[in-house]
Amino acid sequence: MRLKPLLAAVLLCLPALGNAQQAPALQGEQLFVLPPQGWVPAFHDTQGNVELVELVPQGQTMSTWTEMLMVQLVNGKPSQTPEEVLKNQQEQVKQLCEDSGFGPVGSAKENGYDTAIQAMACTKSKKYGKGELNLFKVVRGNERLYILNRAWRGDPFDKAHLPVPPETTKAWLSFMQQATVCDSRDGQRPCPKK
Repeated sequence: MRLKPLLAAVLLCLPALGNAQQAPALQGEQLFVLPPQGWVPAFHDTQGNVELVELVPQGQTMSTWTEMLMVQLVNGKPSQTPEEVLKNQQEQVKQLCEDSGFGPVGSAKENGYDTAIQAMACTKSKKYGKGELNLFKVVRGNERLYILNRAWRGDPFDKAHLPVPPETTKAWLSFMQQATVCDSRDGQRPCPKK
């Protein structure tokens, strides 16, 4: 069975699955992300040019998760900027939530790629009745768009009082800073060393 590019990249970064140095190196433009320790793939799907992998802490499922990492790639030269992708996500959150709040968009160049990051709060989902807090990172590659979402879900909350401690938000930001897109063919966009 041939693994899809995104799942293969995520699996290469999962230390519990063996020695990544024995795995074949991925070539070309790639997302390198090291999932939190003890997290496992819970969902993987490809529809058209969109591939999605969702990881949760071991023992949680797609229906019982309280923390999740969603990694999505959209194959093909991106037509939207990272900021436009975040704006579209904001509109979805507004429609799906009783109330919502959004942090400022942070835009930067990372490893030569346009990147944007933003926190989004859903005080109570209209569908699930739970609150969600998300930190999105969007990277506009040359060959695809990369979207990462680190999420928390739990009891509904007041957007003036975030439901996670400051240490959690710091850890999420550090996680997003370590996730990088690179291109093994381009010395200006080097991939992390193994």
